[in-house]
Amino acid sequence: MEYTGRFEYLKKPEIKEQVFKQLLMKIERGEWKPGEKIPSENELTRVMGVSRITVREAIQKLVAINVVETFQGKGTYVKTVTSNSYLKSMTPMLFMNNDDIRAVLEYRKIVEVGIIDIFIEKATKKDVIQLKKYLQKMSYYCEKNNLSKYKEYDLSFHMKLYEMTDNPFIIKISNIVKDVLNSAIASALTIQGAREGVEYHTKIIDCIENKNGEKLKKITKEMLDAVEREIGK
Repeated sequence: MEYTGRFEYLKKPEIKEQVFKQLLMKIERGEWKPGEKIPSENELTRVMGVSRITVREAIQKLVAINVVETFQGKGTYVKTVTSNSYLKSMTPMLFMNNDDIRAVLEYRKIVEVGIIDIFIEKATKKDVIQLKKYLQKMSYYCEKNNLSKYKEYDLSFHMKLYEMTDNPFIIKISNIVKDVLNSAIASALTIQGAREGVEYHTKIIDCIENKNGEKLKKITKEMLDAVEREIGK
């Protein structure tokens, strides 16, 4: 039977992200119920007007956050959500409590400090220019007290650091957990935190330009420790 469901209009250039969010929304709203088979890649490709690869990557992200499961030759099914499900902690639309945020910060301390030696040696002038553009936006929206837009460029800044490793595995994992990082940043962010964030990110760029990895590791840990203290208040 041909799938006739409707989706919202997709705008470039964030089509991949929008496809993922729309599929997730179908599940959150109960349009696709637990145990129910979702439309095939071919059907979603046709209805949404995007490439099959884009749909496949969106489904892979749903699998990664434990919302659906795929069976070879059978299709993809919505998982039954239990109290032990990762849905709460991995879904960006749902509120993250302080324990969730601390878990994400722990992850960031391990990964974002761990990749410093890789990206600091590979950083180009073009990379630094892009980071400065993100920082300018962060500073602008911080002054405007617009935390939503500040968060957007804060996340872009850190996603750029992952990208600068030029390691396809690290980049792929960072894209999978991007929504979780976004949710954690949004849940913990305050105006004071944004002001401090502008200062920290200025120091990060300075360390990258001067190839000072050890100092950057210290600054990164201090920044994440400051966020953890903020949520403990």
